[in-house]
Amino acid sequence: MEELQKDLIRTKEVYRTVFEQAKIAIDTKLGILKKSFICGKCIENCSIDFAQAELFKKFPKNCTYKLWQKRALVELKGQISKDIYEKIQQMNARRNDYKCARCSSCCNMASSEFTYAQLKEKAKNGDRFAKEFTSIFVPYESNDIPRKIYPEYVELLEEKFEGEIQFYHCPKLGEDGLCTDYENRPSICRSFPDNPLAALPPKCGFRHWKDEVEITALLLHAMVEIVGFYIQQLEKITSE
Repeated sequence: MEELQKDLIRTKEVYRTVFEQAKIAIDTKLGILKKSFICGKCIENCSIDFAQAELFKKFPKNCTYKLWQKRALVELKGQISKDIYEKIQQMNARRNDYKCARCSSCCNMASSEFTYAQLKEKAKNGDRFAKEFTSIFVPYESNDIPRKIYPEYVELLEEKFEGEIQFYHCPKLGEDGLCTDYENRPSICRSFPDNPLAALPPKCGFRHWKDEVEITALLLHAMVEIVGFYIQQLEKITSE
């Protein structure tokens, strides 16, 4: 358990640092863009200088810096988002270099913040993931059962999500712990894990992929969050 807990603590600490680095990188790029929109005193008695022109500041309608905000919005939605997406694709492609170790952890320890009834309701309302998940996995009667199977992993997930976690298992596992219908396994199984930030036990065959790209994944995740927030704020400001 100590190794898994150290993993979780380290990830949280690294993310704080990486988030700040991502913000600096995006702010720097938009700051360079601002140099093309230095105020030309388009409004009489305007006293906004270059240093005071902050990205989310409300500028007069015809102010040059208002044009900077609009251009920044275009860049965030366009080239900046495109660059992030391409890097995510490259990172995910590295997954193909690794293979399942047949540890059965994902089959025995599937987890969700939702109860089985909630997942069924989500599936009924058109949620594709919930529909596929409930077509495969069934819930344990209590978390005491998965806790006996892999106690360290249960504790890790409970701490990671800081709330009640529901555990599920696939009834198609054989006595040897392997899938009895492997060739026909659904996409949710074939693509697991589709995110290197997923909590993976050390014995998972894709753990090495996670270790290799985790810092990159954290950086890109931070950039997605920051860009999304910036776009949201700029859309409000530029529409006024």
